[in-house]
Amino acid sequence: MILCVQIEKISACLSSFAPLMDQYQRGEVNFPDNVLKWLEEAEKTMSSLRLSEGSEISSLRGRILKAMDALRKGDTRPAHSTLRRARNVAAAEALDRSEAILRDRLLAAEERLKFFEDKLCEGITALVLQNPLPNSVSPYQAWLLLVWNRLCQFQATRPLTLYLATSLSQPDRIFILNKVLSRIQISDFVNSETAD
Repeated sequence: MILCVQIEKISACLSSFAPLMDQYQRGEVNFPDNVLKWLEEAEKTMSSLRLSEGSEISSLRGRILKAMDALRKGDTRPAHSTLRRARNVAAAEALDRSEAILRDRLLAAEERLKFFEDKLCEGITALVLQNPLPNSVSPYQAWLLLVWNRLCQFQATRPLTLYLATSLSQPDRIFILNKVLSRIQISDFVNSETAD
């Protein structure tokens, strides 16, 4: 599971949550339909990430679709305004619950990456105190791979790299390596001339 992709996709989905709540607050007529579309996109996102919470989001869509049917009893038809209110309430509740589902998954992914980022920060510190980082190359991704290989070769950080390699996908390792390296003044630690 690539956590950095999960974070990116779920964050993109959550970015359109606030405008929907604004629609609800303003009492816009198309609010329930827009929520249904948003839930469908959220479900697709969760499915593409192979996250089981997508099925709960699907059931939340169903609650909105069934909201009007629940008010109909026999031959009596409730007033249109009553049906509309019921659908709006169901949509708002579904939106609120699905936002919580997405937010929980996002926070879990961010916390996991942060944990490994802190571990990698310790490893980079150990590396640059005794060895220079490789000279910068283009493209930048290639340089990150050189730094990772240097970490793998350095005796003091080899156990850490094995731990990270078994715990994270390569894109996640490179993602957190980039974050860690962006925090330090790289020029102070690149090649032997600058280390002297």
